[in-house]
Amino acid sequence: MLEVAYFLITLDHKTPAEVARAVRRVPGITEAVVTMGEIDIIAIGQMEGTKGFPALTEQLKRLAGIAPVTIYVVVRP
Repeated sequence: MLEVAYFLITLDHKTPAEVARAVRRVPGITEAVVTMGEIDIIAIGQMEGTKGFPALTEQLKRLAGIAPVTIYVVVRP
């Protein structure tokens, strides 16, 4: 079953649109949008099971300009 997670990304002075394009190229990310407020980019990831989400988070953190990344895995009761 495909699992979904939301990644809230804060930037350290990089251009949000440029970073969002790089985020969209990361395998497992299906969408990345620029927002205005405390969070600069919200990305949506999908994969089989939830075990791969921590590795996906680490991939995002390695992109230039990204400061903290917070992940929220969707739970469907």
